Amino acid sequence: MNVAKAARDADPGIEIDVFSDETEPYYARPKLIDFLAGSVDEAGMMFYPKEWYDKNRIKLHLSSKVSQVDLSEMRLSVNGAWHPFDRLVLATGATAFVPPLKGLPKERAFTLRTLDDARRIRDAAASSAHAVVIGGGLLGLETARALTARHKGLKVTILEYAEHLLMRQLDHEGAAMLQRWLEGLGIDVMTKAETDEILGAPAVSGVRLKDGRILKADMVVISAGARPDFALAKEAGLKVGRGLVVDGSLRTSHPDVFAVGDVIELGGKTWGIIPPALEQARIAAKTVLGQPAPEYKGTIPSNTLKVAGLDLASMGTVRSEHETAESGFEEIRSFSEDRKVYRKFVVKDGKMIGAILLGTKKDWPKISKTIAEGRPVEPFKASLSDPGFAFP
Repeated sequence: MNVAKAARDADPGIEIDVFSDETEPYYARPKLIDFLAGSVDEAGMMFYPKEWYDKNRIKLHLSSKVSQVDLSEMRLSVNGAWHPFDRLVLATGATAFVPPLKGLPKERAFTLRTLDDARRIRDAAASSAHAVVIGGGLLGLETARALTARHKGLKVTILEYAEHLLMRQLDHEGAAMLQRWLEGLGIDVMTKAETDEILGAPAVSGVRLKDGRILKADMVVISAGARPDFALAKEAGLKVGRGLVVDGSLRTSHPDVFAVGDVIELGGKTWGIIPPALEQARIAAKTVLGQPAPEYKGTIPSNTLKVAGLDLASMGTVRSEHETAESGFEEIRSFSEDRKVYRKFVVKDGKMIGAILLGTKKDWPKISKTIAEGRPVEPFKASLSDPGFAFP
């Protein structure tokens, strides 16, 4: 929808059709957590009112899954009918990854990716006493927090197979602080807990771990990450790898087909967060129209959000424990006196290449700009270990 909006703003004359297999218009996917927690209703999920689509002459086709793209005839098949196009943008996103666990599929075992998923999870939680969330990433933690917030009598347990939570965003010290925070909210956290089987028939009754432990559960939410959904592109003969391969103009291996968002791969990298998708959408809208546009060169991974109510900001290289001292990495950490604020900075060759703030977002705009611009930190590096240091 961001491509469609930007294209309409750039050219009032073109025809724009958007095909979606979902039943609802464009909604803010991060708000699925707020919907689960009961802090926003379905109406509050929608990004634009219905009249916005009419006003902008964007033809929105819901419940319209594209089953085939025919590049030789420049057309696509939807619900048995063919639709021609001059330029095509694939924004098929990602699908929830489900590991090969024993006992699946099963009633009351869910993934969270769509509003329909959230509705099913909400309804199951209302009649459950024990819920297990498999996965200690951002979505898993937020799902656990949302379930606890809305259903006060529901016992929620997070299972994370790795050594600590948020392996991509946090180091060990930050993760330990976050785990204590979650446990203070009444959420059980088990790390180094690898799931082997989902028990019960026909519905979930428990979870068995690889080490033989069994946890009681009335429902399970599997939050094991996502994978680019490039099946449609691959069947059309477009070049794929880890994702749908594009160049800096967001063009695929076909000159009239473009792609943006979670589905794409550029330079061997994929992105599963919103800021890159928005940047890509602005560029793709111009290149689709043949207008001058900057080249997309990738986005430094950056997250600024609340995890279970706790501020978290993370950017760049944040986990360099595997690097040796000889490689030039320096890690500078600090905790506030009450142990409720944690800051970490990763420095290499006199420049900051990554940072973590947990429990605060103070100075984050200055910190992220320092990383993005490669600003030298030697003038104030010695002060970074001071928890009260104000970033210049």
